[in-house]
Amino acid sequence: MDGNFRRISDALKLPQESRDRIRSQLASCNRQAGDIPVKKPALKSRVPLIAAAVLMMALTLTAAAVVVRLFRNDMIVSGVDDIPVSSGENGVPGAVGFISPNGNPPFTLEEMTEARRFKSDDWDVGDIIHGGVVSEYARWDSAEVLSSGPTLRSRRVSREDGAEKMEYTAENPAELLDTLTGRVTFDLEWLGGQYDYVPDANVSFVVSDAKGEYVSEIFDALYAKKDGRGYVDLSICNIAQADYFSQSYIVDSSFETAYYYTSDDGCEFLITMDNGNVWAECRTSHAAVSLYGAYLTADEVEEMLDHLALTISE
Repeated sequence: MDGNFRRISDALKLPQESRDRIRSQLASCNRQAGDIPVKKPALKSRVPLIAAAVLMMALTLTAAAVVVRLFRNDMIVSGVDDIPVSSGENGVPGAVGFISPNGNPPFTLEEMTEARRFKSDDWDVGDIIHGGVVSEYARWDSAEVLSSGPTLRSRRVSREDGAEKMEYTAENPAELLDTLTGRVTFDLEWLGGQYDYVPDANVSFVVSDAKGEYVSEIFDALYAKKDGRGYVDLSICNIAQADYFSQSYIVDSSFETAYYYTSDDGCEFLITMDNGNVWAECRTSHAAVSLYGAYLTADEVEEMLDHLALTISE
């Protein structure tokens, strides 16, 4: 699976036609790889001191004290020439990924709603049981519907080797909070008061392996602005495997806006905006919190992040 969590449509395994349409916009980026000359990275002047610090793998304060880098968001550079070359096999330079927008405007709320309701609409039929954050746990054999009521739906998705996915949808995404493990916690009260949740356009699941050990979990929900002129899709996932998401770079000038923002909870987000699209992403060794929106201002995005009450247990 692609390391960038913006490709949420792949993680959730939408129907192919919906995946093809929505992937290009939710990601709205072209990952390119190549051998790039090594140069010293030049970070954007608006990057705060805390952001500059977390770009280091570790900072040795004393001989016995080391601060490990917590946030692992894409790195902002001034140009392609400032992207360092990664180490490949046998000392040969490896490929480096970088992100740029594709220039398309956002999808409509109606299109987003159609793509996000695919689990709820198929709940009892069982055709859409595939999907997972970790690629080894994306294909499944059967599903048992445990509940199909309007408030909260649940089903047990399994496969022959004993792996299991507990999967949920609900009319109101707030009903899904108790289905998660608590490794990542957040509050939807403010978001639900300022924006209208889109009924049944949400999903959560927790995956365990054949031994019952934790593998991963995901939460995804769609909210619309009350004036109908925009929306926001909130995606949160956590993975037992460390460093599952790959490191990428973005060129400052390729987006209309690109900067780091530290929320009131102390979580660093990379915020990028282009042609009506907005992305905000916070990644750590195990977790990825991603916000994709349409026709939102930077102030609106920052206000959302400040009210998430986000905590990430590493």
